[in-house]
Amino acid sequence: MKNKIERLQKIIAQSGLVSRHKAEILIKEKKVQVNGIIASIGTKASFNDEIIVNGQIINKIEKKYFLMNKPEKTICSLKDPQNRQIITDLMNEKTTIFPIGRLDYNTTGTILLTNDGELSQRLSHPKFMIKRVYRARLDKALTKDQLLFLNSDKVIINDKPSKQVVKQVDNKSYIIELKQGSYHHVKKLFEIFSCFVRSLNRIEFAGLSHIGLKKGEYRKLTIKEIRYLKKLVNLI
Repeated sequence: MKNKIERLQKIIAQSGLVSRHKAEILIKEKKVQVNGIIASIGTKASFNDEIIVNGQIINKIEKKYFLMNKPEKTICSLKDPQNRQIITDLMNEKTTIFPIGRLDYNTTGTILLTNDGELSQRLSHPKFMIKRVYRARLDKALTKDQLLFLNSDKVIINDKPSKQVVKQVDNKSYIIELKQGSYHHVKKLFEIFSCFVRSLNRIEFAGLSHIGLKKGEYRKLTIKEIRYLKKLVNLI
């Protein structure tokens, strides 16, 4: 049976080697060959072709999907020049697995990991408005007016409008719901009022939560959860 012919960057992402965006970069850098010919953006192929990326032949692989309760002092990357613990050090997986998005070094909580490059790219893309829920503990409480401001349409983070729901759960702790995930987004929300985030835990990502897992523990996603995620980003 023949494999479907698709855009090359999509085929590479399906192999789990890198994300679709990274695949496009590698193609532009002329680091991808199809049947011995250097590829370009627009090239189409299938898994019946010999596709070499950075000297590595790719193959269609079994897709894997995990949810982890990320601990502190862990990098959401596949390597770290400072030789700190990376998130995949906590996993017993031979297949290359990568995190969907990132949590800061000391931020804990829900993170998904996979070798499905297409799903990873879509769940990370702003246009799909994937919900994230955090619990933050601050060095001081917000005033009533400050809390009202954070729930208004006047907030700007990283030069873009930021829409979120912020609820106080105790004197210095807050639940934050948002559908965007720019660099240090939650911390910058509270920096507006010179508040320092002492601890940050992501309770939920894309409707899935780490509740029931100890820090550093992970589990496979169920078939139902995988289908749910794919429906969220129009893959099925």
